[in-house]
Amino acid sequence: MIVDLLSGVALPIFLLMSGAYFTVRLSRYFWRHPCKAVRGMLHCGGEGGTTPTRALAVALAGTLGVGNIAGVATAIALGGPGAVFWMWVAAALAMSLKYAEIVLALATRRYESAAIGGVHGGAMYYIKEAFRGKVGRVLAAAFAILCVLLALTLGTMIQANAAAEALSGVFHLSPLAVGGVMGALAVLLLAFGAKWVEDACAALVPFACLLFCILSAGVLYLRRAALPEAFAAIFRGAFTVQGATGGVFGFFTGGAVRYGVSRGLVSNEAGCGTAPIAHAASNAKSPAQQGFWGIFEVFVDTILLCTLTALVILVSGVEMTGGGVFSAIRAYGESLGSIAPPLLAILITLFAFATVLCWSHYGLEALSYLTRSRYVSRFFLGGVALSTMVGATLAPAFVWELTDIVLALMTLLNLLALFLSRHRIQAETKAFFEGEL
Repeated sequence: MIVDLLSGVALPIFLLMSGAYFTVRLSRYFWRHPCKAVRGMLHCGGEGGTTPTRALAVALAGTLGVGNIAGVATAIALGGPGAVFWMWVAAALAMSLKYAEIVLALATRRYESAAIGGVHGGAMYYIKEAFRGKVGRVLAAAFAILCVLLALTLGTMIQANAAAEALSGVFHLSPLAVGGVMGALAVLLLAFGAKWVEDACAALVPFACLLFCILSAGVLYLRRAALPEAFAAIFRGAFTVQGATGGVFGFFTGGAVRYGVSRGLVSNEAGCGTAPIAHAASNAKSPAQQGFWGIFEVFVDTILLCTLTALVILVSGVEMTGGGVFSAIRAYGESLGSIAPPLLAILITLFAFATVLCWSHYGLEALSYLTRSRYVSRFFLGGVALSTMVGATLAPAFVWELTDIVLALMTLLNLLALFLSRHRIQAETKAFFEGEL
């Protein structure tokens, strides 16, 4: 009941309302100067630090995971085709949220010597400034703790489970071995520092995205006759309340809205305050310029990739009983035949491993906010290795429940901080659009 109220009612309402608020508040700048926004995104790199596109690659690595494939299949299974519509709505409004939190992260980040760790930023820092005093310190620490917990559940266990399910089902590999190898490689790269994580993400993300788009485009071409009915099913199901009592409460607890919005959030992370950790390392000249890449991030993740997955599932005719990785693989296999399962299994593993790297990096950044102890960081890396092995061998149902609660708490806390900092976000936006590019 608590999970239903928090993630099924409170989260969609607050997320959609906050997205609408920042969309209205900031849209006059984007609508009046769209060309300047595009130029600012393409010519925003400065000296030193991480380039804006490498910061984007790390952030995308955190979003392009289970949510794009298994999460979409689960959303359709539990909420019907209409869940896809609410993914679109959530993504459209989430673009302004992603922009706002990235702008705030760059405006409040901390610079330290390379020996200590370089640039640090994220929701922990702007939550502390937004609430101020003891309350700000406590809430920022609470967010950091929740981020560490989410890194060990959504960021590792769920990703490892998806990869293990795919590889064991297609190649008959041991789930424990899959989790062990994935955890060992992740810990090895993390131990060498953030640059190694950036290099790995910069290599994995573009390749995996391109391969996924090619496979999906192939399916949609072969099943192009079924596309009109797929879109019709999405719009028909968008406003059908499943298993609800009616009224406003019933509408927001209906399957289409709940699973469309919640799984969309798991996919693009907008509003929950984690992606700004990656973007904060950018050497963008202006916070607003890196914020534009956040808008692009949501577009790629949800509008493009999640939509491709959803359409492939709907045109395939495969029944989504329970969702999950194999439901999505079967959908691709219906059109592409025997070549689909091995390619999808490898693709899911690449996405999952990139997500493990990114979220483990988020966890380390959250820990660095709480303490500078190297022993704590080493203990966390051990937790990453253990959670990947455990996640690979256990069903993730209970982990999804825990993830929904933690993600909802982080999101509500982050949205409050964004609202309290709305004037600063608008000031940074105004400074870019009214200044020289």
